[in-house]
Amino acid sequence: MSPLLDPEIPTMFKGNAKQDGRGPDDDKNDYDHDFSRAIIDIRADKQQLSLLETLRTSLAGGPSGDSPPTFPSLLLWDANGLKLFEAITYSDEYYLTQSEIHVLEKYGKEMAKKIAPNTMMVELGSGNLRKITILLKALDSLGTEVDYYALDLSESELERSLKQIPSGAFKHVRCRGLLGTYDDGRQWLQRPENVHRPKCILSMGSTIGSFTRPEAAQFLAGFANSLTCKASSTDPQHGGVSSILVGVDACMSPERVRRAYCDPAGRNSRFVLNALGHANHLLGYEAFDPEHWVVRGEWNPALGVHDQYLVPMDDVVFGNRLLKSWKAIPIVHSFKYNTKQQEQLWADAGLSETDCWSNEDGTYGIHLLSTTKDLPN
Repeated sequence: MSPLLDPEIPTMFKGNAKQDGRGPDDDKNDYDHDFSRAIIDIRADKQQLSLLETLRTSLAGGPSGDSPPTFPSLLLWDANGLKLFEAITYSDEYYLTQSEIHVLEKYGKEMAKKIAPNTMMVELGSGNLRKITILLKALDSLGTEVDYYALDLSESELERSLKQIPSGAFKHVRCRGLLGTYDDGRQWLQRPENVHRPKCILSMGSTIGSFTRPEAAQFLAGFANSLTCKASSTDPQHGGVSSILVGVDACMSPERVRRAYCDPAGRNSRFVLNALGHANHLLGYEAFDPEHWVVRGEWNPALGVHDQYLVPMDDVVFGNRLLKSWKAIPIVHSFKYNTKQQEQLWADAGLSETDCWSNEDGTYGIHLLSTTKDLPN
């Protein structure tokens, strides 16, 4: 049993943690080590019934059954998938993590100065915390009181990640976990107890690239609606206070992209094939034998996207649908964004860029965004 979890205490209520979005001043009298490790269960669908239904519908060709089959990308992110992806981030070929760490180490303190005291920082799909810890250390060194929430789908991975933060590591940063989906996180931010807190939404790595371009704009716009706190209610020197930090992959080099998603050690293939095991778990039987599937990747220069597919080596019958041998089935996109595409994305999402920090060759950047809408007091 992990020391983060006491079997006698519900997951959503650890130590002194409460589901009330309290600010730092409220916590000072009862803040303790257990509280910093709280995992708040915000899931609306605790049985993952919606993912199971999406899996069945996607492979059946959509509600009408006349579309090509697809695998939902959410299958990639079970507990084992998160561990497999973490292994990818340590490979030499996966330039994204190396670039992000470089940018955070070089500009972390500048980013931290843009974040107001008493901010709720919510990282979407947090995974391993080794990158974001760079920013949290910068905030702590500035004495900025913030509450950091790591949002992820796997309780066991949240436990493992939070455990890596030593007791007493921060004086001004409180770390908690949020167990749920992006939709769960967005709804949680809009609860009455949270709605008036200043916020910084973090979408780091290349998360935004996993959506189609229209979906990416909708995704950012949805979280932009949660930025409802104005500078007048906090420290005025921080301007608009609430913001979104987005990591964007701008690499358009076909060979560099190919190596990132087709590494010699096969880490990426193991990660994608794991989705089949997750699907089997949801279905309750072995519908797919991973030994008889392969992973294929393709770079599309016209669209600026790397697509990955699961390909059955034999015919597979799923429900009333025949998945033909060697017919590639899409599972995940990785869209890249040049400067013009970035500007279009911000505009479509109703956001404006207020700052950007990038690596030397401009192939990766972390963008500070604010809403272009008028916000209520």
